[in-house]
Formats: sequence, C-alpha cells, structure tokens
Amino acid sequence: MSSLTKMLSVLDVFSSSERSMTAEALAEQLGFSRTTCYRYVKELASVGLLVSHNGEYTLGPRIIHLDYNMRRSDPMLKAAEPVVQKLVQVTGGTGLISTLYDEEIINVLHENGMEDLQLGFGRGRIMPLFQGASSKVIVAAMSRPRLKRLHDRHKESMGDFEDWTLFWRHCQHIVETGYAISRGELDAGHVGIAAPIVSASGGDVTSSVSLIFRPEHFVLFDEHAIGKILREAAARIGEAT
Repeated sequence: MSSLTKMLSVLDVFSSSERSMTAEALAEQLGFSRTTCYRYVKELASVGLLVSHNGEYTLGPRIIHLDYNMRRSDPMLKAAEPVVQKLVQVTGGTGLISTLYDEEIINVLHENGMEDLQLGFGRGRIMPLFQGASSKVIVAAMSRPRLKRLHDRHKESMGDFEDWTLFWRHCQHIVETGYAISRGELDAGHVGIAAPIVSASGGDVTSSVSLIFRPEHFVLFDEHAIGKILREAAARIGEAT
C-alpha cells in the first residue's frame, strides 16, 4: 500500500457512528504509528479534507466541494439525472444510481419518488455486495473468473449462495432476465428492481439504475413491463457514457 493510499484510508474511518476521532484513536484503529498518523491528519487538514475541533477530527468542507464537482463533471451522472427524474415522475418510485468501486457498491444518485421512503442505503451509503437489486445486477454481470474470486473471498457470508454453482446460476439468471428484483433485503417493507448500465464503449458493467417501492405500490405494475422500462432507461444512460 502506497503512502498516499494509507493517508487517504484515514478518511474511510469516519462514518455515521464515528463522526469525530482524535489522531491517537485513528492511529490505533488503523494500526499506524502515532507519528505517522499525526503527519497524515495534518496533511489532510491542510487541504480541507479534515477539520480539527478541540483535538478531535471530522471530515472537512473540501469533501462537499469535491462531491459538488463530481456530480457536475461525471458523464454518467450527468446523463443519468434526467433519466432517473423521468422514471420517478412516471412510476412514483424512488430512483437510485449505484456504482462499483473496487469491491464496494455505493449509491451516487438518489431521487425521491411520490413519498420519502427513508431508505437505509441512500446516496453516499456503501451497500452490501450480494444483497439488494442494485448490487446484484452489477455483480451478476462480472466475468466468471472475477465472480469466482469474489465468491471464494466472501462465500462464508453468502448464506444460500455459499455453493459456487448455485451462485453462478443465480447470476446467469439475472443476466438473462436483464434485471433483478429484491424484496425486503435491505429495507424491510420495500421492493427494489434494478437494471445494469452498459456504457457505449463496452467493458464491464460498473453501475445500475434502480427503482424502490412499497410492496403495495409495486404490485400495481407488471413486473416485466417495469423491468423493460428500467432496461431502456439504463440503455439511454449507457449511450451517453
């Protein structure tokens, strides 16, 4: 791991449960020496990525600025926003765009529908790799060798899909169907349906577009019809990236 990667890993420690920490606590959690951690937090604070409050550090305002710039410069997000807004207007569901980074999937766009569903995994939240339609369509599209490596690393936490053959067949079914549906996997009482976004330049699927509903709302739609709507929306986004 490079020094820059190690320094940036300090930012990963902060979460909804760990909003502020001393340099000493950061050093202990990350396994860094205190001298190294003091240097890292000083450098991160100097560029606004961290802020010190009475000896404790929190994430800094530079992150908000970077997020603002990302939303206005990322081609996929620029293409996705009007498409997702239209989906939300037509269906009343909550719209999401989720993106794969390394082995983590994060929601990068969130448009509320006719009601605020108070999702546990809204924008900015890292999602489970193997739960929820948004993640499943991304994972299912991976190459067989990559899926096998992923399965080998995580199979003990995959429940019914601890068996590789069952997991591979499940992924193939999602790919053949063109979308995935999950019921209550991430948020009890909610149904999610998602389609993979394939860029016009080809390559691996790294993003998905999803709609989230209450079950009584979802049953008003024909499953295959809304799946087709999502696939078409994903294609429009992909054509612009």
